Amino acid sequence: MWLVMDRCKIHAVLLHYRMRHNMRSHTVGGLFFACLLAAVVHGADLGAKVAYKKDAPVPFANFTVTFIGERRVSTTKFPPGMTFYDFRITSAVGNQTISWSSGTGDIGPTIFRVDGEQFSLELKRSDKLGWLKENELVVSRVP
Repeated sequence: MWLVMDRCKIHAVLLHYRMRHNMRSHTVGGLFFACLLAAVVHGADLGAKVAYKKDAPVPFANFTVTFIGERRVSTTKFPPGMTFYDFRITSAVGNQTISWSSGTGDIGPTIFRVDGEQFSLELKRSDKLGWLKENELVVSRVP
């Protein structure tokens, strides 16, 4: 999202420049529209840290990821229980719910598929980017 915001700042600087130098207004409007379109179409980058919060969709190129909430599950084999983080994946093909958990301590990604492609969702720790903040996730394409 910050990358998109930086692109909008660049377009805003260009807009200001064109206005100061009496350039055509429809060109300026086109730049502003392109900035808004880039924010909608681009979305978050795969393989990058992305901030998330409950019920706020995080758009990617072909799907959105929405954090639904967390839940605690206890079993007879593991009475202390495990915390699961639930996410809704929404795409043109449909919706699915995935859950991430560190389980009993082995922190790894949750794998999911969208339109025939495989992706991973990482919380707490990313194999490539290291430790993540409490409100950060990483979605990557799985080769």
